[in-house]
Amino acid sequence: MSVQDFRTVDPDAPIETDLCIIGSGFAGWTIAEELRDSGLQILIVESGGTKPEPDSDALNEFECVGVPLWKDGRSRILGGTSEIWTGRCIPLDDDDYEPHPWVPLSGWPFGSKTIAPYLDRASTYLGARPYGSGGLGPATGGRTARPDVDAALLSHVCWQYSQGAEKQKPTRLRSDLLTRRSSNLRILVHATVTHLNTDPSGTNFESVEIADPQGKRATVRARAAVLCTGGIENARILLYSNRTLPNGLGNSYDIVGRFLMDHPHTAEPLIRFDPRERARIHALFGPYAVSSTHGKHMFIEGLALSPELRRREGLLTCTAWPEELYAADDPVTAAKRLASGSRSEMVRDFASIVAQPGLVLGALHAKLTKRLVARKVDQIGLIARSDQRPDPDSRIRLSDRRDRLGLPMPQIDWRIGVQERASFAALARAIASEFRRLGLPHVELAHWVREGRHDEAVLVDSCHPSGTTRMVSDVRYGVVDQDCQVHGVAHLYVAGSSVFPTVGHANPTLMIAALAIRLAHHLRTRLSADAAAASARRPSDVLTAG
Repeated sequence: MSVQDFRTVDPDAPIETDLCIIGSGFAGWTIAEELRDSGLQILIVESGGTKPEPDSDALNEFECVGVPLWKDGRSRILGGTSEIWTGRCIPLDDDDYEPHPWVPLSGWPFGSKTIAPYLDRASTYLGARPYGSGGLGPATGGRTARPDVDAALLSHVCWQYSQGAEKQKPTRLRSDLLTRRSSNLRILVHATVTHLNTDPSGTNFESVEIADPQGKRATVRARAAVLCTGGIENARILLYSNRTLPNGLGNSYDIVGRFLMDHPHTAEPLIRFDPRERARIHALFGPYAVSSTHGKHMFIEGLALSPELRRREGLLTCTAWPEELYAADDPVTAAKRLASGSRSEMVRDFASIVAQPGLVLGALHAKLTKRLVARKVDQIGLIARSDQRPDPDSRIRLSDRRDRLGLPMPQIDWRIGVQERASFAALARAIASEFRRLGLPHVELAHWVREGRHDEAVLVDSCHPSGTTRMVSDVRYGVVDQDCQVHGVAHLYVAGSSVFPTVGHANPTLMIAALAIRLAHHLRTRLSADAAAASARRPSDVLTAG
């Protein structure tokens, strides 16, 4: 494998490959890894460089006309958003694949059994351990049982955290891409896609046009291409690749960019507890560590609306998990900051440690005995996240504004509906009811739940843009088929959360990797079959020409 900077490549030198992967994040990297022994020549083109750069990140700028999105939720760099993700891994629930009458246009073109064979392999790629049946974490010693909640109201949820090569950090791809050796993979950095080219009919992919930050141009000719640039950029590239088809590629029914979903989550805790109940909340939900033959992995648990309650009340999947807000003078935070070499608050940090020797000694003892470290906590509660109802008016368009490469910027109109807000409120009420019944810590509901003013809930995005090139069998309602090929454009594929028909509650990265493995298997078969067919045709072509 070689990593080259497109800025130093001769633009007149031909660039040809079997498969061009656009984007080097988890989707693109997983496909390349799965095809390592395929004999196919693979080229990854990455818009960013090998380190963070303001000029590259500036190409992520977008225009918001709906609910504001966090501006720093994307990373234009080798390794993509693996450089900033928090490492939470969880599969979709079986129920998330199914169509629900109270959620129009819900449902996937296949069920959970289709994706199940790829989940364990995806977990390994992400630095997580394989999930057991039901997606819950393993039984653990030394912690209390999960609360015995009424299954008609609530269900248990379990996330695990990626464990990368860097201690206590999730898997990061940049170092792997820079050091891994592969005879069939080449990577071009500082190569931004400016257009996807097809034949004159617009039905067969032919090549990819790229540009470096200074505007130098070249064309990559490939037998197939996969867009792996995320929920915003995948749609944007299809829309501005519009020379042959004025509406862009895969957009005969004006669906590209529509059905934009994320995971709305509460900016403030949905539920609060007395900070003195920290140990009991920790015992109920974690986080906790599990060691096995797969290594040591961290888990955290939460609660979700049950499928039965969602069916009965027409609600969306919604989950909650614990979150703590440490006090400004927490001595453990101060000690960690000093240990990292930070001197930004050195005087205050030393003062926090000296003034609270009991907490410091308690934290050291807890660390040695592998118990919960005592912290000075201002607030402890449950943060919640929900699924979204597919809404065609929640969408990405092309703005009239252009970036420095002359490409139209994305205009984002993200919307959050009444059904999402009602689902948060129902989850809060169900948890409060069950905690009272079970004699668990007292629950304080968010004011907008108590007072029934759902429109006052402050909801923000989770940096999980999805659904903008959704996977459905009916071309009128989606952009790619169940093999992730763009409807009506042979040899052009899309990978990542943009193909999700619905998002469930699950962090998308595990599903992105699982779908990428599935797509890689399809590409191996498809491209090998195409090559064999082309080889079989050559002798007759020669005879005909003679």
